[in-house]
Amino acid sequence: MKTIAAWIPATKRALSDVGQLRGLLESELRDDVNEELEDQLLNGDGIGENFTGLGNTANILVQVWNTNILITARQAITNLLINGKQIPTAYLFNPEDWESVDLLRDINGNFLRGSPFMTGPTTLWGVPVAQSFFLHHGTAYLGNWRKMVLWDREQATISVSDSHEDFFIRNLVAILCELRAAMGVIRPTAFVEMDLSQGGS
Repeated sequence: MKTIAAWIPATKRALSDVGQLRGLLESELRDDVNEELEDQLLNGDGIGENFTGLGNTANILVQVWNTNILITARQAITNLLINGKQIPTAYLFNPEDWESVDLLRDINGNFLRGSPFMTGPTTLWGVPVAQSFFLHHGTAYLGNWRKMVLWDREQATISVSDSHEDFFIRNLVAILCELRAAMGVIRPTAFVEMDLSQGGS
């Protein structure tokens, strides 16, 4: 189990004068903790209170760049089916890499994914696509995401204290939000790391 936390200082006066401020700060802290959790799930290095994120998990399948982003993404499906013996549930892209997919055009200048004004599910080769700004540009994942598990031991809680450093004499409080959780990639070969660093077009 790891503890993920975020905190901010606030004056006692501000908290008492502005009734809605504490609720706003607590909401922002919960968002910060959830963002840190997402970052840890992908990039944690396993040191101290860090998860061993997907990017640092051993034995994940690798798909090298081949010609363009569409061919590379399609070959990742075959890689996962043959070598991982898993059915993909979603791709995960960095927003910049996904933008390069959205902007692909044919020789007549038409967008390959259709009109920018179309609505509908975001898919690639029939597989749903999600985006994360915590994923490094030039890397994408395809996987059976049911094989990554998050155990939520203690949901995000808020505590307030004036015992941090000299906060008591300065009339400050520290507002702390933290959660305790563990994660595991229970089948590393259920994921393919795609190298998109050769282009993205």
